[in-house]
Amino acid sequence: FDSGTGWPSFDSAIALDAVEVEDLGMMNMMEGAEVRCRTCGGHLGDVFGDGWRYGTKSKTGKRYCINGAALVFRPEGGGKELRGDIPPLNKVIQYEPSMYRS
Repeated sequence: FDSGTGWPSFDSAIALDAVEVEDLGMMNMMEGAEVRCRTCGGHLGDVFGDGWRYGTKSKTGKRYCINGAALVFRPEGGGKELRGDIPPLNKVIQYEPSMYRS
């Protein structure tokens, strides 16, 4: 869903056995927890408990912010899939300055 954060956002994992989420213990879920690949342990992104801020966009109350490089994009109408870690040929990547760092 479009969270307005600039990160691809989802309200749940594609499959419960596909990811592992850092055990927060006493940490506040609003600060986020790391989401890792269950197969290799690689960092995929973070999950936050602030999905309620986005109304009906998040059905679970969670906001999984997954790094674009960890995604594979599959066109709805079929066609060639696009890996997030490989930019399309002749595509100029424009990076935006961070909102949180100077």
